[in-house]
Amino acid sequence: MDNYPIRVLLIDDDQDDYTILRDLFLEIEAEKFRLEWVATYDDAIEPMVNNKHDVFLVDYHLGERNGLELLNEAVKNGCKGPIILLTGKGTQEVDMAAMKAGASDYLDKGELGASLLERSIRYAIERTRTQHEQERLISELREALAKVKKLSGLLPMCASCKKIRDDKGYWNQLEAYISAHSEADFSHGICPECAKKLYPEYAHAFES
Repeated sequence: MDNYPIRVLLIDDDQDDYTILRDLFLEIEAEKFRLEWVATYDDAIEPMVNNKHDVFLVDYHLGERNGLELLNEAVKNGCKGPIILLTGKGTQEVDMAAMKAGASDYLDKGELGASLLERSIRYAIERTRTQHEQERLISELREALAKVKKLSGLLPMCASCKKIRDDKGYWNQLEAYISAHSEADFSHGICPECAKKLYPEYAHAFES
């Protein structure tokens, strides 16, 4: 909520309701919000699926179709912004269906005031931001796990030089292959057995 103005799209087929919402936003702080209005289902789809606003206020009654249908279609086609469903008389069935469909909140227009409207928008934006951050972290975790899984199974390894053959048929040094397929880095040293073979004159040093 730090980036003002917050772009709000109201989808409502009643101009009187638009006027009421506009006046409520003026009560909050006009410079905080930029309210736009469309009256039909069809006019709402394009700005919603292209995420042209920060939050969407969707009336339940939209002529022959309803806000739940719009919510479902918008989310299915890529709407990422928070959607708040507005109802004339909220019922538990509509409320539950709205939340199940992906609505961030639902508001009864008969009980709507400036402070409730602002709080609902603020919470909806923060919840959506948190959800997107969680999805990003989960995606990164899955990618990291996928990289680890690349090292599972059988790896073709040369019995002599210990190089590993990759999926393109090239032979790679063991260190290079593991570094490319994991987060591991290498440091080098000499184990006691190899040290004795390579430097027999210092063999007594490796016996202590």
